[in-house]
Amino acid sequence: MEHSFNIDIAAEYGIECAILLKHLYFWIKKNEANDENFFDGRYWTYNSVKAFSVLFPYMTERKVRYTLEKMEEHGLIVVGNYNKSQYDRTKWYALTDLAYSILQKGNFHLTKTANGKDANGEPIPDINTYINTDNILDSKESNCQTEVRRCLDAWNALEEYGIKAVSKVSNTSQRYQRLVARIKEYGIEDVLKAIEKIKGSSFLQGKSNSRRAWVVTFDWFVLPNNFPKVLDGNYDDVKSDGPHETKTLEEDGWQ
Repeated sequence: MEHSFNIDIAAEYGIECAILLKHLYFWIKKNEANDENFFDGRYWTYNSVKAFSVLFPYMTERKVRYTLEKMEEHGLIVVGNYNKSQYDRTKWYALTDLAYSILQKGNFHLTKTANGKDANGEPIPDINTYINTDNILDSKESNCQTEVRRCLDAWNALEEYGIKAVSKVSNTSQRYQRLVARIKEYGIEDVLKAIEKIKGSSFLQGKSNSRRAWVVTFDWFVLPNNFPKVLDGNYDDVKSDGPHETKTLEEDGWQ
């Protein structure tokens, strides 16, 4: 995979800034072409710091966060929040007139020599997603994978609660297909809501007084019989003065 950057921006603001700005530019122009993610007079794209660090493995999460803040301070990008769900804290990014004016000069440099170029000799942009793919997807597939990415970002935010993160998901894998099925069946907002509910479940975090210690996994979560139980709050911590007995997985019809 090739990563390219604008030499003028790299000289002025640093290579990391130039690489991230080119990446945002590609996805914002793609959204503009599809007339998607238009808010407050601008076209936007979004991603999490963790996702950026996966896409650019030579940048740590700390480096990505610092670079994005630097880009905002220098007036190259604006940051917003247009998420439909209150549980989704993914940041949105749009380019400023200054960034457009510099990028459109087209003074680019490749980070390495490679064969992947388009008909005009420009490097093929990297794909902004957790899903393994070397192709630019059509609008319908792109929307689906964007929703998958949002779910993976939300799931990986549970790592601080002791839940194992998911690094990558192939679009041919069973876990990917099951997640897509849950999104289609319940909608993206309910999937994000169910993921958020795990934060309020000692049982799913393996911290309950149950005789059998167990921690929820992504593969268990996306199963068709398990997902609605999480969404409905079957595993939520019960706030009451009286004793509460937590079900075991066998008693709850675990799969």
